[in-house]
Amino acid sequence: MNSIVTIFSIIAENEGISLSALEKSIGASKGVLSRALKHGTDIQVKWLIALVENYPEYNPEWILTNKGPMLKHKETNDLHHMKEAGETYQLQEKITVLEEQINILKTAIEALKENNDSLKEIKELLQKRIDTLEQ
Repeated sequence: MNSIVTIFSIIAENEGISLSALEKSIGASKGVLSRALKHGTDIQVKWLIALVENYPEYNPEWILTNKGPMLKHKETNDLHHMKEAGETYQLQEKITVLEEQINILKTAIEALKENNDSLKEIKELLQKRIDTLEQ
């Protein structure tokens, strides 16, 4: 089991954190991993499970057997980034459509203002005509 305990220290080093910080991140008591490393003793399976759950970017096969790539295939991350990029593109498209609608509404508002001004002029002319006819 010593090689599995060693995996914990490799992950801690790769993450740029101390073994104590790794212990804390997986919910282990301080010294659980360092004592196992020092004495070459076994650790509980729950710490392996916690490691896999808290560090999902690491390949579980590598954690258990020290075989295969240390990190999961980048394709999974690439797909995630592609999804994010697609969502970003969709949002940009929506923003573009909304901006176009705003510009159309601004044009319509200007046309309505001009129409309103014309109607006010017509009202004034009609009011003058009524006033003249009443006299």
